Amino acid sequence: MGIETIFTGLGAAAPALQLAGAGLGAVSAYNNSRSAKSAYNAQAQVARNNAIIAGWQADDALARGDRQAAEVRSKTRQIKGRQRAAMAANGVDLGTGSALEILTDTDYFGEIDANTTRDNAAKEAWAIRNQARGFEYDAGMAKARAGAESPLLAAGTSLLTSAGRVSDRWYTTGKRG
Repeated sequence: MGIETIFTGLGAAAPALQLAGAGLGAVSAYNNSRSAKSAYNAQAQVARNNAIIAGWQADDALARGDRQAAEVRSKTRQIKGRQRAAMAANGVDLGTGSALEILTDTDYFGEIDANTTRDNAAKEAWAIRNQARGFEYDAGMAKARAGAESPLLAAGTSLLTSAGRVSDRWYTTGKRG
């Protein structure tokens, strides 16, 4: 048996091998599409979870800002109390003149510090909430991509693509044989 006989025998089997290859290609396309769909769904869930966590972080930033503002106000009251005690110990009238201005300024600047603290926390929360919106967008995009994946369509497309090649091979082999 010569090498030509072997190739001639394989030539007749080639369409069957191509048909088997087409079937395997379709199965592979189906599995790849199904895996992609699962991956997109998982990606969407991770993004949704990240959005939820970011929301918690934003709420925490606001709560921390409120606590820090309360601490600033408390420290301001302590400073003002020490100022009042020192001035009163020196016989200064606290209701008029420089003493009143000092106490008023202490209240004013303490409130500015407290408001700055709360404003900074609000800006942090705003940035985190924007990040959460980005995560929600990512989740929507991943969910849409998962919805666009069709394992059956991928398998069918693979079969149709392969069918042309297989039929061409059968036609060519039939003309020769």
